[in-house]
Formats: sequence, C-alpha cells, structure tokens
Amino acid sequence: MFDHEKLKVFFRDKIVDFSEANISIANTGFLYGLAVFTGMRAHYNEEEKKLFLFRPDEHFERFCFSCKLMRYENFLSNFDYDRFLSVVIDLLKANSIQQDTYIRVTNFTDENKVTPKLIGYSDSLSMFLYPLGDYVPTSGMRCKVSSWNRAADNAMPARAKINGLYVNTGFAKTEALLDGYDEAIFLDDQGHVVEGSAENIFLIIDGVLVTPSRSNNILEGITRKSVLEMAGNIGIPVVERNIDRSELYRADEVFLTGTGAKVSPVVEIDKYAIGDGAVGPISKVFQDTYFKAVKGELPEYSHWLVDVYK
Repeated sequence: MFDHEKLKVFFRDKIVDFSEANISIANTGFLYGLAVFTGMRAHYNEEEKKLFLFRPDEHFERFCFSCKLMRYENFLSNFDYDRFLSVVIDLLKANSIQQDTYIRVTNFTDENKVTPKLIGYSDSLSMFLYPLGDYVPTSGMRCKVSSWNRAADNAMPARAKINGLYVNTGFAKTEALLDGYDEAIFLDDQGHVVEGSAENIFLIIDGVLVTPSRSNNILEGITRKSVLEMAGNIGIPVVERNIDRSELYRADEVFLTGTGAKVSPVVEIDKYAIGDGAVGPISKVFQDTYFKAVKGELPEYSHWLVDVYK
C-alpha cells in the first residue's frame, strides 16, 4: 500500500507534489462545501501486469452534470472527455501505479470570499490517488435503517456528487457505527428505501432484482448501472420501483453497490437476518462477476475498461 501523501497530484492545471496542493483557510469551497467530486477505481491485474480504469467515460459524464448544476464554467469550458482522461492517465503514470487505486477527482469553488453562491466565482480541478481497499465489508455486512432521512432533491440533489451533501452521509454513517453496525440505509421523507449512506441498494425478492428508480432521489451510480447490465446478461429480471422499509426484512437477499463499496452483500438489517443470514447465491454471482470484470478477466465487459499502460 502506498502513502498517498508522498505521491504526485493534479492541482490547478498541473501535476505537483502532494505538499504543494493547498488552499486558503478562507477558500469559499472549503467554507461552504462548494465542490463536486467523483471517485474512480483503477484495478491492477497482477497476472497480466495491467492497470484498468473502470468506466471513466461514465464518471466524466456524471461529473459534468455535477459541474453544470454548480455552474462550474471553468471546468465545463476547458475539459472534454479526452483531456479529462489524459489527466487521469498522466497522474497514474507519474506515480507508476501498479496496484488497485482509488482516484478522487474534485472541482471546487476557488475563491477566498465569504458568500455562498454559485455565480461570479472561479473554479479549479484537483485529483489525488488513495489506496482504498474495502470501503465496507464485502463478505456480509450488518446495516441499520437510519433515523436520518436522505436529503430531498429539492433541497440537495443526490444525483450530483456535491461535497456538502455528504454531511447527510456523515450523520447516517456515524449513527450506524456507534450503534454497532457496518453501514446505514436511508429512507426518504415518504418512508421509501433510497440507498445506503453512500451506496445504491438492491434487493432480491422471489428471484427478481429490485432497486429504487432514478426518480427516487438516488445517486445514479455507475456500479449500479453495471449491475443492471450484468443482470441482463445473467438473465435475472429487474424492477425499478418504490421500496417500503419492511421489504428489506422480507427480501431473500440484499446488497449495496458503489465505487467504494463495489458489490457488498448485506446479511442483517435492524437485527433481522436477510434470508438465512449468509451471503446469498445471486448476490455472490454479481459480486464474483464484478470482481472479474474490473480486472479485465471477462471479455464481454471489456468496454467498461481503459488500459492505462497500453
């Protein structure tokens, strides 16, 4: 595992040492959470000695939407996909990465002023690498339904990865950890299941893959999208709809997905065993398929990957 503070980073249009990438304590983005981000993974295939970026085009598309919502004109005017991808690849190469790596990409309001607004300010891009392993347990985790609701779309839209929104995540995640659980599950203000604290959620009910729809104020996750594609290939029917809380306890299987979480089965929610309390067979199929796909071991999913060192 590398020390991310000893690596090169991308900051304000150039690659510099980690120690040189600094902002002022008066930075507007820092003061008010005015920034957007995406987190990408690059997976190293030890046998082939190849590093594969996972779906950078999808990350770029979602990141652009987040920047559009925050009116980040500098990024939108100066970065197309080709330039964005070249910066990511240059950063990985500059650090000679040959292991699984998390790439944190942030575009932030880059002014030293004390007014939270989305116009009249410049913005800047940063990227750094982090040795992120399992964000949550992947062998079966215990979750609780949070007492904190997911912030509403008309207040803080979850489909954009806005830094300030993750205070909501922090409350739910901390409550779960203090209560002895691994992760939280959010409801919305109507009592419907939305997602984990920072993951999308899937249920297996009578052989059907059930997940909240995009109109349920969820992050339109890239791993979520990948699972839906896998379901089509595996032949598992999918339904996107409202999910009631009690359906969590009735489900045969539950798993969470995300760049950090990957595909992580849930074996218990609110002290109710999910299924027989072990990782379910369908969840295991999705998890195994995902782990092989991101390492470049499944040709049918090669379109998800960019070979960094080709």
